[in-house]
Amino acid sequence: MSTIASLLCGLGLFFIGVRMLSANLVPLVGRRARAVFARALHGTLGCAASGVVAGIVTQSSTAVSWIIVSFVRGGVLPPGPALLAPTWSNVGTALLPLIVAVNTATPAGIVIGLVGFATYFRLVRGDRMRNALDAALGGALLLFGMYLVSSAVGPLREQAMHEIWWQSAVNNPGLLALVGAGFAFAAQSSSVAAALAVASISGGLLTLGAAFPLIAGANLASAINNALMIPGETAAGRTVFALQVVQKGAGGLLLAALSVIAALYPDPMTHLLTTDGLGSPGAQIALVFLLAQVGGALVTSWLERPCRRLLHRLMPASPAETLAEPAFLLREALGDPATALELSLREVARLTTRLPQMLDRVREDGPTRGPAPAALRLAGATLAATVKTYLASLLDANPTRPQVAVALLLDEAATTAGALHEALAEFAQEAGQAREVPTAPRLIEALHAILCAVADHAEALGAEDPALVLALLGHRDQLMEGLRLRLSSQEDIAPAAQNALFRMTVLFERIVWQARGLVNDFTQVHRAVEAS
Repeated sequence: MSTIASLLCGLGLFFIGVRMLSANLVPLVGRRARAVFARALHGTLGCAASGVVAGIVTQSSTAVSWIIVSFVRGGVLPPGPALLAPTWSNVGTALLPLIVAVNTATPAGIVIGLVGFATYFRLVRGDRMRNALDAALGGALLLFGMYLVSSAVGPLREQAMHEIWWQSAVNNPGLLALVGAGFAFAAQSSSVAAALAVASISGGLLTLGAAFPLIAGANLASAINNALMIPGETAAGRTVFALQVVQKGAGGLLLAALSVIAALYPDPMTHLLTTDGLGSPGAQIALVFLLAQVGGALVTSWLERPCRRLLHRLMPASPAETLAEPAFLLREALGDPATALELSLREVARLTTRLPQMLDRVREDGPTRGPAPAALRLAGATLAATVKTYLASLLDANPTRPQVAVALLLDEAATTAGALHEALAEFAQEAGQAREVPTAPRLIEALHAILCAVADHAEALGAEDPALVLALLGHRDQLMEGLRLRLSSQEDIAPAAQNALFRMTVLFERIVWQARGLVNDFTQVHRAVEAS
């Protein structure tokens, strides 16, 4: 039991350390460093180097993938070689097993002790120092955890080596591959599974030949993990994760081939690794894992364009994705804040002019061939997030204080426009259930007329006098409350329809309130631009 407790303790410290390291390094790097990262993503070599560094910092290729996808959506990066950066980040994360192969228990213990003193006596001031301290603690915990695992593996090996079932398991490549895949699925990282293999080899629990199928299974499982992310993503996200499927798949096949060679010719393989001066068996398997990631990334870089074309043919963009594409945001304009702000204003206005379309499918005489409310809702939320990402990148171009104020107003307007799409989609859904109530069509037409006035104000970029629009957007609380009271006294309405109409009145109030805020945002932006 003590051996098992030590093993579990080591694994727990390792997993906590991995999370602490990645969670604190990302905010420690800061927004400016992410802007530098975005500027470095030009050309194949720049993307490769930036991806490796990002993988080392975040210890998560998934985190790097989300960063790249947000950059592409926001117009900060073009879809192209930059989408390979997450692929190369797997090379950066693969350095973790190589670090684990080195016996760093003593420096890890020193770091844990120093962080403990600094925490207890409250010697740390400021968020950046606190993040740095937590990142150091995370790194020390994962290294000390692997030391405990290696120490616990020795007694476990002594107890298991005499068991027939253990000998059968160690000599079964398929079972070892499944174990590696299980660790990769559980930890969502093949590098974590490879680090555990390094610790098992260092403790004598596994041989070098037995570790090959284990890390091959982990790599192939990581390819499956990335494949599962593809269906729910947009075009940029699908490409990013598909390229990582190719990278992990190619690396996994390379490791599988090495597993077969090691099984057929164990002595020549061992001799090849030891003659190169690679140190301990743990370091040898860690280096092989790293080289497999490099090989997979090189194959993916070579196949990047064919993969993108094939993916586009197999999974073309949906209507919501097409609607979510920005029409005005240009990454070249980020160096000129005034131009970038004007483009952002036009993009938010374009998003706002779609609001009346959200009701076309539920109006009595409305067109029925336009986009469905669900597609407009998804596109609205995505495009609003894209504008916000673009504005965040604009702040790195050192705009003036008035320009910062305009950027903040536009950020608020984009948030409100996205929220309006959400509320209107709910309103359209409830309206479909309340068609039999005569009040519902009148409520829909009234809201449509209000939204048309808001769209006209947005199309004018806030230049028109907002008095008329704001008058239409006056408080409707008493009117909606009276309508709800009349509905509650009518017994000839089906309960489902009555409940839907109740929900429509509540959403009507919320939409009017949000629309009023959006009109004020456009007006303030126009006045701020005119004043500057």
